[in-house]
Amino acid sequence: MRPWLTVLLVAILVLLAGLNSRISGLRERGVFRTDPPSPYFHYSPRGSERQKVLVVHGLNANKEMMNLLCFALSDAGFDVYSIDLPGHGDSETPFNALIARKAVAAALDSLGPDTAVIGHSLGATLLLDIANDRPLPSMVLLSPAPTPLDQIHSDHVLVMTGQFDLPRIPLFVPRIEDTAGISDFQKKTISWSGHSAYVLRPEAIRTVVAWLGGDPTRIRTANRLVIVILELIILVAIPLLWLCGEPAGSTVVQGGLLLLCYIAASAVAFFVSAIVVVLRFLHLFATDYLISFAFLTGLALLPASLRKSPLKLSNTHVGGLSALYVIAAGGFIVSEHVHLTLSDGRWWRFLVMTLALVPLSFADEVLLRPIRPWWKAAGAAALTRILMAAFAITGAMTTNRDDAFIVLIVHLVVVFWIGLWLAGEWVWRRCGNPLAAAGFSAIVQAWVFAAVFVLQ
Repeated sequence: MRPWLTVLLVAILVLLAGLNSRISGLRERGVFRTDPPSPYFHYSPRGSERQKVLVVHGLNANKEMMNLLCFALSDAGFDVYSIDLPGHGDSETPFNALIARKAVAAALDSLGPDTAVIGHSLGATLLLDIANDRPLPSMVLLSPAPTPLDQIHSDHVLVMTGQFDLPRIPLFVPRIEDTAGISDFQKKTISWSGHSAYVLRPEAIRTVVAWLGGDPTRIRTANRLVIVILELIILVAIPLLWLCGEPAGSTVVQGGLLLLCYIAASAVAFFVSAIVVVLRFLHLFATDYLISFAFLTGLALLPASLRKSPLKLSNTHVGGLSALYVIAAGGFIVSEHVHLTLSDGRWWRFLVMTLALVPLSFADEVLLRPIRPWWKAAGAAALTRILMAAFAITGAMTTNRDDAFIVLIVHLVVVFWIGLWLAGEWVWRRCGNPLAAAGFSAIVQAWVFAAVFVLQ
């Protein structure tokens, strides 16, 4: 039965991929041969062609993350270019703000003076800075990060923020409005959204398209989202068919003692990181601090983990193959919206991070996984991730303030950690080896971090 169900699911997946390709339109890769070079996606307009639009993503993001918005703009007839800032996505130029500004200005030089611009977070801030010196006909600023303002050479500005955006951003919006030289200024707050999520919301995308003069009835954002969700459901269902097995055996655990172990390990990581960030040589913006913190926490837990379960190499290939499936599946579906490929400078970082994350992943498998009932184990995993995140944030805000950016992303990292732990349950059931499940979690997390975060 399982082979036939798998064949059926794969057939449906291929059908959905074909449907997605049919409605998505034409997207081509290219590189602006400027200084620095800027990789880009070009979304060809559909129907009557309108003006060119340059789309600039935010910090620790990439051009893929603006995909739904860019396809919607091309649906409405706009000629869209979405670039990778230095250090992001496919760019191999190290990141700093001055080089990023230079890259955006050079892209605008290549596209011409009549190009409308859209920027999110850091991208919006870079556009505001450029608008101090040169005219930009129309600007859409999505949650612009605060920056010094002189004047804005643009007649049409739309500012959008999320209802639960970072507090300083809504306070910054009136300063943009008060800046001289704007004849048409509009602002809109998207309900039940934070700093970034509304960029994926169909109603927010329709607002942008309509404000730029396009026809919002022509966009197909909702259809694309439904297809992506169905594809993700199928990609999760396929391994669940094959990674079935016996649940982990129950164990008697003193919850308070276990919690104290994780608190003590996180405290060790906090104090060591205050002296030295041991993996600083990774040069991944703020992420090297987070990986170092996880590495030190895992090392502190390792003696207790090895005392309870020595390392076993049997069936470790199950963890590796499972990780390969997740990465390949992500490359098939999610990479259209999140950059998940590794450039030359990211491969060695992936290998170092994989090794660094194994101790903590192994401790989770040995100390938390056997807790029963299953929901108690999941709750313990979530609680320990939250505690670790709290220690890491405290360190970033006090002794390691150069890494304070993790405050913006730590909630996403915690959700990602918990999701990996839940996925590891199925790997453990298949092979019964904590090291295999730990390897699965370490490989997937290291790959995502190496692909997504900014090179400095």
